Amino acid sequence: MFKDFITNASLLVTSFFIIGQLFKDYRLRPSSSWKMRAAAGVCFGLQGILLMIYSVRLNESVIVDLRHIPIVVAAMQGGPVSAIVSALIIVAGRIGLFGPSYSSIIPSILILLIGITCGWLAGRKGLSLGLFLLLNTVSMIYVSAAVFLNLGLSDLQHRVASVLTYHWVISTTVGLLSVYAFLSIVRAHESTKKLQESEARYKRLITASPDATLVLSRERIVFINEKGIRLLRAATRKELLGRSIYDFFHPDNRNTAWTHCQDIRHGKAQPELIEQKLVCLDGTEITVELSVSPTVYKGSAALLVTLRDITGRKTTERQLQEALSLLQKLSNLDGLTGIANRRKLDEHLAKAWSDAAANRSPLSIIMFDVDHFKAYNDSHGHLGGDEVLRTIALTANAVLLQKSHFIARYGGEEFACVLSEVGAEEAYEWAEAIRIAVERLALPSNPSGAHPYVTVSLGLASLVPDASAPPEQLIDLADKALYQAKAEGRNRTVCYGSTDEAAG
Repeated sequence: MFKDFITNASLLVTSFFIIGQLFKDYRLRPSSSWKMRAAAGVCFGLQGILLMIYSVRLNESVIVDLRHIPIVVAAMQGGPVSAIVSALIIVAGRIGLFGPSYSSIIPSILILLIGITCGWLAGRKGLSLGLFLLLNTVSMIYVSAAVFLNLGLSDLQHRVASVLTYHWVISTTVGLLSVYAFLSIVRAHESTKKLQESEARYKRLITASPDATLVLSRERIVFINEKGIRLLRAATRKELLGRSIYDFFHPDNRNTAWTHCQDIRHGKAQPELIEQKLVCLDGTEITVELSVSPTVYKGSAALLVTLRDITGRKTTERQLQEALSLLQKLSNLDGLTGIANRRKLDEHLAKAWSDAAANRSPLSIIMFDVDHFKAYNDSHGHLGGDEVLRTIALTANAVLLQKSHFIARYGGEEFACVLSEVGAEEAYEWAEAIRIAVERLALPSNPSGAHPYVTVSLGLASLVPDASAPPEQLIDLADKALYQAKAEGRNRTVCYGSTDEAAG
């Protein structure tokens, strides 16, 4: 008898596995459609018939087996519909296999009661081991009643206790084992289904992504969307699948890209946007914004790579930066003469003053303007006067560029030169060089002027700056020297005293 029960139990576990495979693509639950629940009831009913075929036969008409367990599982999986359908199938099998008799009718009635009771008790709670123990206990009470009624009317009354003991122990033990196996199968299928749905949704998202997106497995491209195909200049997806992503990185940053991907893979770095240069299939070099993050693809660890072509944006940024630099440069230039303006002079002088004070080095300023410029304007007009200012500015700038000294338009026809690390004697030589260069231009002066050509007068001052004093002090001294040059007859250079005197 024990071996027969074991055979019955083996059939139970095996058939549960088969049913689990049949419903692996469907989520059978009490909330499923009635057609699916009815179909499941048929499967569990056929399982019960199979168990009856290999049942433990006590006499010609009395058999015991584990047919109630499929009804219990049907109730937990599909609710009342599955439980009652499976019970009806088992009842039909019981009567069909052994014919209508008292021994068949009594178990059939109790089987129907098991289906109704378990279906009602299971409700919509789903499959669980705790619920199985409850429903199995209720079912075994009905089964025990059927066995007692059948055996009590035969000559096998002495076997009732042993049969029921075997039945209860094996039903509970094997039932728990088979339900646990079935539960594992169902959950494994549900997990696989969810994973497949997740990957399908994942693929849809990647396909619809506005960015180039690809998946790497062992550094090889295993999936890429249409945007990525176009980005890498491929004609078809086949040209890219199976290729190493590092084939597309520019040689200059291939190692850094590899290191970044490995750090992401091993959790040593967090996903972030980085800029990389790529070389497409047609040899085109592009700049991309790249993001790498760990993911799972077809059950294996992988990397999700997102690429956004920013070549156009980088070009625009570079052009904008160049425009800003040009604008900054123009904002520091005098619009008429093209040399530095008064604002740039103030900035340059402040820095030169600070540096000279820190280094205890001399700093000199030359102030000069065009002699009799108002009369020249009146004689030649403003356009002629503007042209003279431009010519003189460029000439003086050319002289000072020999040592990278600084010159700016101070205002009107007046100019200022800043000479770092230059004392009074050397500054005087530079001033004379400017005066002589202008005079050699031989620009015609106004007819009534004392000199036939346009000339300039220059005043200079030189000192070692004191950081606590304002830099404008040096401009004032040079301006006084310029006033003196004009008073002495113009077209000359005057130095404001000695260094010591200027410093005082």
